[in-house]
Amino acid sequence: MPTHILVIEDDKQIRENLSEMLTLHGFEIQTAANGREGISQALLHPPELILCDIMMPEVDGYQVLKVVRGNRLIANVPFIFLTAKTDPVDIRRGMNHGADDYLTKPFTLQNLLHTIESRLQREALRKQELKGQLETYRHSLGSVAAHEYNTALAGIIGFCSLLLDDYAQLSGEEVISMVEMIKVSGLRLKRSLDNIQLMDALQQLDPSQAAYRHFSSGHSSISAGLVDSYLVAVAYRQDREVSYELDVVSAELGLSEENLQLCLSELIDNAVKFSSSGQRILIRGIGKGTAIVLALLTKANPLKRSI
Repeated sequence: MPTHILVIEDDKQIRENLSEMLTLHGFEIQTAANGREGISQALLHPPELILCDIMMPEVDGYQVLKVVRGNRLIANVPFIFLTAKTDPVDIRRGMNHGADDYLTKPFTLQNLLHTIESRLQREALRKQELKGQLETYRHSLGSVAAHEYNTALAGIIGFCSLLLDDYAQLSGEEVISMVEMIKVSGLRLKRSLDNIQLMDALQQLDPSQAAYRHFSSGHSSISAGLVDSYLVAVAYRQDREVSYELDVVSAELGLSEENLQLCLSELIDNAVKFSSSGQRILIRGIGKGTAIVLALLTKANPLKRSI
């Protein structure tokens, strides 16, 4: 597929010339006549590279760059300024805001193409490195998952064998206890399989935006009571007593209830798994707009609350 480039330029002649030249060289071009329009198009149809003039009415290039770098969906898109300003102070200002390169007007077609290809290659290398890191994590997760599978299956098979071999000698309470342990092991196995399924889904997305795209839509609410209910569920699944303290504000979040459930389960599960029985888990949640920052800490202090 051709590379998608967004050209933001208020000079109609320059804008049309750039669009025509780059289209002839195999790029897919989208144009915007001002900064405000450019921001809208970049958010609606994320480009693979942005060429942007600096001096524009209402919303200038610096403001466009600030919005781009502040939005997670397009924050890493290569951004090249087109400008007639050659003052080092102006160039430094753009670089400080996160611009990748500058082209001073007038520029040659060869210089333009070279600059574009250079930035696209650098972005491709960044994505490749990120993909490699994701693959490494995936392999690590696979080895951990194998251990999780075997642990859960060992519990299921072991208790089933006891029930089959010694059923006549077991009391009703013992049978119920074993069945409950089989259920706990089954829940543990299901969680591991669900995590692998999530990783497979994320692999289908652009690795640089996978997590954001997956977790940046929907609506849900969080509260101390909700976190408390997940602590109870995790304690049951891991079959252990959990000592904890909650300090979580209520907040409206910009992600779906399904993804909130997943995030809470994973965070709390890991906090419980990697804490000892003598430690208390302290969960703090601070609201920030449509997000919340959760901090899960472990302490060896006297227990305050347990389940």
